[in-house]
Amino acid sequence: MTSRNTVRHLMVCTMLCSGALASAACSQSNAGVYASNPAPQSAGATSQNGGLLAIADELAAKGDHEAAIPLYRHVATTTRAPGAVTALAASLSALGNHAEAEEILEGLAARQELDSTGWYQLGKTRIALGKFDAALGALDQAGPLLPGDSKLASARGITLAALGRTKEALGAFRNTTDPAGLSNMALVFAMTDQPEAAVNILEPLAKNGSAGVQGRQNLALAYLLAGRDEDAFKMARLDLDPASVNETFTFYRSLSSLPTDKRMQALVAGAVDPSWTREEAGNLMMADSQPSRDAAKRIVAGPVVAKKVEEKPVVVAEAPKPEPAPKADVANYELKEIPPLVEPTGWALQIGAYRNVKALMRGWTILFRANADILAEIPPRRSEVDFGDRDGKPKGFYYRLNAGPLKTLAQARTLCKELKARGTDCWIRPPEKSEGSLPDEKHAPESKSGVTTASLSAE
Repeated sequence: MTSRNTVRHLMVCTMLCSGALASAACSQSNAGVYASNPAPQSAGATSQNGGLLAIADELAAKGDHEAAIPLYRHVATTTRAPGAVTALAASLSALGNHAEAEEILEGLAARQELDSTGWYQLGKTRIALGKFDAALGALDQAGPLLPGDSKLASARGITLAALGRTKEALGAFRNTTDPAGLSNMALVFAMTDQPEAAVNILEPLAKNGSAGVQGRQNLALAYLLAGRDEDAFKMARLDLDPASVNETFTFYRSLSSLPTDKRMQALVAGAVDPSWTREEAGNLMMADSQPSRDAAKRIVAGPVVAKKVEEKPVVVAEAPKPEPAPKADVANYELKEIPPLVEPTGWALQIGAYRNVKALMRGWTILFRANADILAEIPPRRSEVDFGDRDGKPKGFYYRLNAGPLKTLAQARTLCKELKARGTDCWIRPPEKSEGSLPDEKHAPESKSGVTTASLSAE
């Protein structure tokens, strides 16, 4: 099991070469791939290139793109065969070298040598680069050449969703019947605040055993966003170790705070970067197994409910009613202790950012006095960030005010919605590791404006 870093790396002209056959290819630039007049080849050379291409295809089919790339590059630079060039781009993209793959495919397009596979691959490559408008253009070029193709329809649906065109995206899946396409359609539902619809699509796939790794992880995501955390963890654990589950769920939960179109963009491009978070493991490459498929069937089938045994009612003496707790003096409430750091478990709301501890404590005091009816059972927490002396804003050290921990994502959403309705901005934070430590207060920077609340999206 290998996890990819979710930040997109735009690696141009990266070559993964090994062996004597690859050495010549690795000494050339991409100009060789685009050569308009390759040198004439002898019958022996043509036969050899055909053999190398067959070997490269076999390696790529097994997922060994590192070994396939130098063979594809050799054949592509010596023959300029569109099939070999397209296959080279596909293997480069499979290893994350999307920028080079796009450059190669655009060269074929300029020479009008892109076939249906090439246009489809160019679309996929641009999706990975986050170029969704350009990706849609390439996929539309492939459309007339691949009528009714489920993979093309799926790629178009994902791209339209990333562009915020949700209705069109779901329409692209209307004739989809294959498990991969249905899984992607469910993903669109999950990312557009319709997780139950995603569950309804994915659970039947898990029950009939056709949900592979992608389907199971999408179902775990749908469960998580539907507030079914226990089911989500069980499903994710079929393919991931506990640490990877926690990292992946942190990535998934962070999507909830993004606008709908941005969620899809972050998910398909594998990059989400709110200012407060670190790089998270998101896109996962894992092998499927029959035991995992069987276990998924058991999870979606649910536990067997034991037959209830009829029992005689037990008469219990009525307990004395407790004395009502004295009402808090909200008007004179004041936070007098430094809030602890955000826990690594449970949800929290980020409320504001302050330059020093006194301003942080005063910020919670003001917030609580105005919202005691909904914050009575919710304690304050802090987190910390140091932007350093960088160009642009914000700069320097900040204390961030948080409310939590909260038990569920649904509770966090409800509370944040209520605070926003009352004029207080907030940002839902997923569970994360404890962070920060209190610096020497005399060295902490002073706030020039006293208590302030910061726009969380601006950080």
